Amino acid sequence: MSLSCVYFRQVNSYSKSSRYEIWAEWPGWPYLLIGVTVLLRLLHVWNSESNPTFWAPAVDPQWYDNAAMEILQGNFGPFPLFRAPLYPILLAGVYAVFGHDLFAARVLNVLLQAATVWVILRVGRSYFLAWVGIVAAALFAVNGMTIYFAAEIVSPSAEMLAAALVMWATFRLFRDHSPAAIALCGLTWGLAAVTRPNFLFVFPVAILTVFFVSRMGWLKRIALWIVCAGVPILPITLANIVKGHEFVVIATQGGVNFWIGNNPEAIGYLSSLPGYGSTWTMADAADESQRAMGRKLTEGEVSAFYTKKGRDFITGQPLQALNLMIRKIGLFFNHFEISNNKHIEYFSRLSPWLPTLQWLNFGVLLPLSLLGFWVLRTREEIKLIAGMTILYMVSVILFFVTARFRMPIVPWLCLIAAVAIVWIVDSLRQRLSWQHFAPLVLIIPGVLIAYTTIWDLHEAPIGWARFMEGNAYMRLGQLDSARTAFENSISYSEATPLAYLNLGVIAYRHGRFQEAKQRYEDALLADPNCNLALNNLGTIYESLGDTTRAIEYYRRAHLLRPYEPDARINLAGTYFRQGTAALKSGSDSLAIVLLDSCVQISPTPAAYYNLAVALLGQSGRTQRARYELDRALDLDPDYTPALKLKAMIRDSVQFFSRDPSRE
Repeated sequence: MSLSCVYFRQVNSYSKSSRYEIWAEWPGWPYLLIGVTVLLRLLHVWNSESNPTFWAPAVDPQWYDNAAMEILQGNFGPFPLFRAPLYPILLAGVYAVFGHDLFAARVLNVLLQAATVWVILRVGRSYFLAWVGIVAAALFAVNGMTIYFAAEIVSPSAEMLAAALVMWATFRLFRDHSPAAIALCGLTWGLAAVTRPNFLFVFPVAILTVFFVSRMGWLKRIALWIVCAGVPILPITLANIVKGHEFVVIATQGGVNFWIGNNPEAIGYLSSLPGYGSTWTMADAADESQRAMGRKLTEGEVSAFYTKKGRDFITGQPLQALNLMIRKIGLFFNHFEISNNKHIEYFSRLSPWLPTLQWLNFGVLLPLSLLGFWVLRTREEIKLIAGMTILYMVSVILFFVTARFRMPIVPWLCLIAAVAIVWIVDSLRQRLSWQHFAPLVLIIPGVLIAYTTIWDLHEAPIGWARFMEGNAYMRLGQLDSARTAFENSISYSEATPLAYLNLGVIAYRHGRFQEAKQRYEDALLADPNCNLALNNLGTIYESLGDTTRAIEYYRRAHLLRPYEPDARINLAGTYFRQGTAALKSGSDSLAIVLLDSCVQISPTPAAYYNLAVALLGQSGRTQRARYELDRALDLDPDYTPALKLKAMIRDSVQFFSRDPSRE
């Protein structure tokens, strides 16, 4: 008889009148567990309010916040979608009711996690033992990382609920083979996929479950499952095709992330784009791909470009790629929480008790889960969770590992870890022989995997957290607090170029131009390729009347990142102002050079018009002037000065004013 069968026979032989069993059936457990879940998370949310990053979200939280506001205003998109849409839709629903309330946004996360606890409790009680459900729900309720993400405007709270629901819906198929149960299961998985596309990788587990539980008509039942799974997905795919003009199943984010996780510089866990570092933007990624292809690319083409680069790395350097994949497997199960958008260690301390509870994540769940998998290894439900966990892990390590990317498997591990805990407690209560506890040895490899340090994992210096706080203070208009935060960031010798840059911006806003100039130069000393510092130095020199040096710095900034609007607009604006000044003074040749430089960088109707005027000032250049006027009218068909000048040329009017006020 298997160990799992012995375990259940022994557990079911307990006297139903024992206090142990009576407590397991206490009807207050759901209220207690959900209450603890809500209380701990609301406490952390309240504590987080004291930090400026709570009120000025940045990076991914800012993206989700902006996306929700766009949806609320009827601007769903742009298509093809960059990220899965379900969480932004839920967030938009909250904003529709409460307004743009960032506290209410976090309360949404709290409610999603409360629902997750309820689902875990129900699954544990229904498919295992009452105590398994109670312990699993408790493990989730006090899990420090789930509490941490409740205060962040990112999607893990929705993803964990989706993971719990797909577990419940798939388990039901072992008891209910009806078409309704299969349809519900498919629909649940489809919703999970539009919450986080990684769930698409796990679809085979659910499809195989449908196959094995369908004694007859399995093909029709699988087709039913697929159709129902497609109900939430297909509208998004069609919108991407019709409105975005590209075949994208859900979102385009995957390509860039695939390249970030699979390139010669990758280390498996940093969101660092080769050539741009950790402060890259999607504009950087798009510009890189478009320069490589020699043309403008759509969002889907950008994603495909980086997917191909990642595949080329894997096929071209298979040993390095294999080593990287093994590393990412270890990172996925390690107890260390890898920060992505925010410094987890620093911002967790906003609730002094939270760092202790964070140890209850993978450092505890993984060793106990290995024991739980062994104890009930013959159960179909356990095999199902094992398959889901493995495939979801694959979906993450194909890209790169961070704390929030792996959170969706936490509900599954909580359930299996609870099996192990209940098995240990029940075995101790029965005072079984020491041989019975032999499976406890499985905790040892779990501990070794979770706590291995061969990859020298460590949190980023605190300076980055202070830098993020400084940015938040700046967005909130609290410049003195921002300056203090940036100075603290510099004292930690981290984020130095950008910290100097922002200190310069603060000085500039206060009218202290010489101080601002010094700060920008300090930023360039720390990073000679800091294009923002170069651009800002250009504005300083232009304000001081040194146009030549202003153009020099604008040009250097523009050459570094041609797609960045600030340097491009500033450089073009300087050329335009100098060109019109030259035109007014009668220097047509100089005006042509300057205005031609302007339209090459940032074409505007006014620039084309003044270029045409300068060209008309030189004999024999009427045809070129007409061409420039046509380009002005291409940009603005109603641009009156260009229309008038074109009519004058057409009517062979010989006299026209050289006054540049015509612009």
